[in-house]
Amino acid sequence: MPPAVIHLDLSEIVATPVRTGIQRVVREAIRHWSGPAQLRPCCVDAAGRLLSLPDAVLDILCANDDAGTAESREAERQALRSLMVTAKPLESREVRRLLNLELFFGAARAEAHLRFAAAGVRVLWYLHDFLPFLRPDLFPSGTTKHCMHFLRGLRSASRLAFVSEQTRNDYVTRVARRRHLVPLGPVIGLGADGLGLERQNFSPDRRDFVSIGTIESRKNTISLLRAFELLWERGRNARLIVGGRLSPDATDSLAFFKKYAGDPRLVVLEEPSDEMVRQVLRGARALVMPSGAEGFGLPPYESVHAGIPAVASVHLPSVAAMPEGVLLLDRMDPISIADRAPAPADLDGVRPQPWRLGAGTLRRN
Repeated sequence: MPPAVIHLDLSEIVATPVRTGIQRVVREAIRHWSGPAQLRPCCVDAAGRLLSLPDAVLDILCANDDAGTAESREAERQALRSLMVTAKPLESREVRRLLNLELFFGAARAEAHLRFAAAGVRVLWYLHDFLPFLRPDLFPSGTTKHCMHFLRGLRSASRLAFVSEQTRNDYVTRVARRRHLVPLGPVIGLGADGLGLERQNFSPDRRDFVSIGTIESRKNTISLLRAFELLWERGRNARLIVGGRLSPDATDSLAFFKKYAGDPRLVVLEEPSDEMVRQVLRGARALVMPSGAEGFGLPPYESVHAGIPAVASVHLPSVAAMPEGVLLLDRMDPISIADRAPAPADLDGVRPQPWRLGAGTLRRN
């Protein structure tokens, strides 16, 4: 085998391809991979075998989502399933380096990485966050228990890289705690140009506030919704556009959507395509991200890079990388958001200017 090959474990995304969070990062990493090592796709099956996937898997995952229809996404799932049928088992002697960019919940994958590491394979992991372990209060009951396989599998890694300095510090001080501590790799922050939105010009005529991201309890979506309900009760008719994948655990947000169904002040876009996201951002006065706990916090980062002001928690790691253009809040509760986020006097002074970034979602700090 040529030495310049890295096997990329895509177990989660080929089994359940979506276009949010970590999976967006995985897709952009593949799309902008510059080498010199060549990526070879692989996955772990239920029996714990590492399977070699056809290279066509990478082409499918790199395709854009401008259509974003149920039919196009189902076609992607079916195409990946058909290629998985042709997957062939890999022996440790066939693998020199094994790269993981995903979070996972299964024991089989953890054991596979540990087995290959014991056979001398260099196992490389890119870590996004440890929120299921460090902030179990944000997740449904039992989530942390199912994530313990991930921590066990982490012991296989001979080199680590991190999405943010916060994640790196969490690993050193709260996860590893000097046990199983391997040589630490770099913080490789996320780029802000993955959405492909052209540069925007701020205008006070823009009245829409936009929130993009998975709608789930831990993202604090309900605080944003209740903040705008307060504004409407105060006589402000600012329109809120919420777009993302709907999580079944977001029962309070789903009830809110039902309450305001048909109200023109609230627009809900379930799993919007990339083009639809670009369209709503072209009319946005500001993007608002209500989450206060993230490994990075990409939406406000992308928004500000495109010239759209953002409102975000001061606790997001991404805000440290934004030179300007973001209104930071200490608290992301309904009253704090309602009192500050949509105030024209605040946002009129938040005029993002472009700054230089590397190409693609992943960039090296």
